[in-house]
Amino acid sequence: MTALVCLPLLVAAAHGADSVPPDVERISFPAAGEEGPMLEGELCLPQRANGEVRVPGVVICHPHPQMGGTMHDPVVIALRDRLLKMGIATLRFNFRGVGESQGEFDEGVGEVNDVLGAVAALRARPQVDARHCGIVGYSFGAEMGLRAAAELPHLPAYAGVGFPTGLEEVDLDDYAYLEQAPAKMLFVTGAEDQYSSVTQIRRLLKRYEKDAQIVSLKGTDHFFSGPAVLGTMAEQVALFMAAHLIGEP
Repeated sequence: MTALVCLPLLVAAAHGADSVPPDVERISFPAAGEEGPMLEGELCLPQRANGEVRVPGVVICHPHPQMGGTMHDPVVIALRDRLLKMGIATLRFNFRGVGESQGEFDEGVGEVNDVLGAVAALRARPQVDARHCGIVGYSFGAEMGLRAAAELPHLPAYAGVGFPTGLEEVDLDDYAYLEQAPAKMLFVTGAEDQYSSVTQIRRLLKRYEKDAQIVSLKGTDHFFSGPAVLGTMAEQVALFMAAHLIGEP
């Protein structure tokens, strides 16, 4: 709880006389791996007490590219806005083949490298504390984000919104990457989600002996429609990330 208690002081300090205003920058960066495509993204820095202050950061991953998912998705935007208010930098980006990102859809294989490239780009920013960077994903982006997190042994936190399990019983062996998943995880799912099951998430966590927070939001489905529901979802994620990214080194 210490990090959350200290959080208002951090945010308040950003509004001092010498504060640096919020900053939004369109950037491009390569996906990880050999000859990874160049991806487009948006880096947002929160207001800071001064230019020497380094802030934690979060990469935000959008839903399925083959179903219209982009970094402009309302859930992605809600997450960005709430994380920024918490004093956390954000990097949202388009997966390969979406918008101005190069390449083409790779069936969820190359997309993991897209997330890894985004994390590397965020950590490389001088305004961002590379030790305190996490990953948040929505739907398809939640799965790609968790697969990438499993390849980052020192990642401090991951959050999955509408993690796509389907409603039928999953094959636990298909999620073997969970063995390497980060210690601090959060899953936020609508109680009426058509594509994500809290029951299946619990089975996966038990199988791979992972202790994670699970939040089931009543009265909403996979799309978190409406400003009140979007706000509740984003608040849950932002509080979790603040608790694990803001604090002592």
